Amino acid sequence: MKTIPLLACLPLVIISACSTTVPSVPARTAMKCDEGLKSYRPDTNTKVLLVRHIKKGEKIMLVDAATPVTTADDICLVKLLVGPGATREPDKTARSYSEGIGIEVWLPSHAQWNGRIRDYGGGGWVGGGHRNLDKYGSKVPAVINANMGYVSATTDAGNPHYQDGSFAFLSTGEVNTESMRDFTHRSLVEQAMKSRELAQLYYGKPHKYAYFDGHSQGGRQALKLAQDYPELYDGFLVAQAAVSVTRFGLAGMYTQVVMKTELGFNALDKDKTAALAKKFAFVNAHAVSRCDRAGLGFLLDPAACDYSPSTDPEALCAGVHSGNFSGANTDKSICLSAKEAAVIDRIWYGPSVDGQVREQTAADRDGVNLASNQLWWAFHRGSHIGSISGASADQLAMAMQDVTYLTSFAAGGQAKLQNNASALRDRWSELTYQSYADAYRLAHTRGYFKDYVTDKADLSKLKKLGRKIIMHNGLAEDAIPAAGAVNYYQRVRAEMGGDLGVQQFLRMYQIPGMAHSSQGRAWTVSGKNNSVPMPLMPGNNNQTPSREQDQMFTALVDWVERGIAPDDILIRSRDNTLSYPICVYPKKITWSGGPVSSAQSFSCR
Repeated sequence: MKTIPLLACLPLVIISACSTTVPSVPARTAMKCDEGLKSYRPDTNTKVLLVRHIKKGEKIMLVDAATPVTTADDICLVKLLVGPGATREPDKTARSYSEGIGIEVWLPSHAQWNGRIRDYGGGGWVGGGHRNLDKYGSKVPAVINANMGYVSATTDAGNPHYQDGSFAFLSTGEVNTESMRDFTHRSLVEQAMKSRELAQLYYGKPHKYAYFDGHSQGGRQALKLAQDYPELYDGFLVAQAAVSVTRFGLAGMYTQVVMKTELGFNALDKDKTAALAKKFAFVNAHAVSRCDRAGLGFLLDPAACDYSPSTDPEALCAGVHSGNFSGANTDKSICLSAKEAAVIDRIWYGPSVDGQVREQTAADRDGVNLASNQLWWAFHRGSHIGSISGASADQLAMAMQDVTYLTSFAAGGQAKLQNNASALRDRWSELTYQSYADAYRLAHTRGYFKDYVTDKADLSKLKKLGRKIIMHNGLAEDAIPAAGAVNYYQRVRAEMGGDLGVQQFLRMYQIPGMAHSSQGRAWTVSGKNNSVPMPLMPGNNNQTPSREQDQMFTALVDWVERGIAPDDILIRSRDNTLSYPICVYPKKITWSGGPVSSAQSFSCR
């Protein structure tokens, strides 16, 4: 008997009545991929929108695909819509109106199915074409999962518009609590239940193992499931997760507060912000060159880098004095005034209640400790900081319950948030250090954020059930500060018996040089994609990966199914010039001083 949460308790075609347990189901006759699958009627809220037989060799264009994914075998696609949706939205034409949660379930052929489910998470504000008959809403890995023989379901999380957070507010200006419920957790339970029920129906037998695999918002989804509904999956692969989403979401606004307070402009002044962004790019690269002992072009341990442009004559403009340091840089397009150098120091320090920078250790920057005046952590040296050029005020507006705090198109960032309750925008630009700190604290009192903040440290239920989690984060993160994941691990460590206790069910890896997107973009300040070691994983260029080409997930499967706990994992750059192990946290990669072309020059300590 498997226990399921009351939220997901539904009368099913396979389960005779609503209860808190899922009884064992005897094998039944397998079904074809045809209209017969439309008999799936688990409850009155669920509609089967489409059943489509996709033949081997078809090319499918997905929402995040640079090139089509080619199906390796026949696949049966089932599209579902699970209501009731945003019933409180009075304007059915508003972008906040939704009929419910869109779900796509990709079912490999009967001969190809490996008996496992590998559901995949969404990103950002999720959404997609899940409910559209002429579109595919899933991301690339979902179809590739099916290529490998897994049943794989994805969901739009209740948002019918791809990567558009407009649903968060009703047309009245109120927060859309119904859709936020669907977005934060209900969609995840429905996704889990629908994938297993359809697998049972289609193949005529139950699955052997179920996994959830997610990146970014999908990583937050994975943690939400692991924390509150661990019985739904045997293992969770959590990549660059949006841990403590309201904290880091509001932290992104701090850059704009610092710029306006100290320099007198913000993202509404495109010319000045573009000039500052160019100077930051120069200084950021300079920080890497100063701290990169191995000469890799990126930092193995960026938290150990304490570079400050305020003490660097090569960064300060000629004639500029900062403390005991005098500038020597004569290139006015990239050199810094003393004020500009101080601004960059403040941005690297992270959100604070007073705008002041205090002394930090490497552990402080890593996520272990917050200073007394700090609210959250910033990005490491070596990470791109896009919040200089654009503002993203969606989390702030929700915290303030006021759409006028949203970002206008002129300010960039999340400019797609549409709402007709008020034409006024950009009240975020009025924030001071004090009002910013007040808004930051206010966010954590809002009830509708309760299920969005996914940082519960008590994982005793998951541990008791024997479930496993593998987390991995990028140390050149440019969307979610990597220190937030370290902080979460430290809190779980304190709650669950130290490293030895935690590592019975949770292991975490920190990957140097990796920015937020793990496929196909620059990971370092120098843009050396091919020379930065990365774990092999499914993607556009890896559409039928073997076990060895799906490194992180294979480590999770071996832990769940064979009891082999993961240890150091050897990763390699695409151009085969650099290889080293990534380490089970709190161990870190250490360079011995030997030739970097040899993996033997690196170890975990």
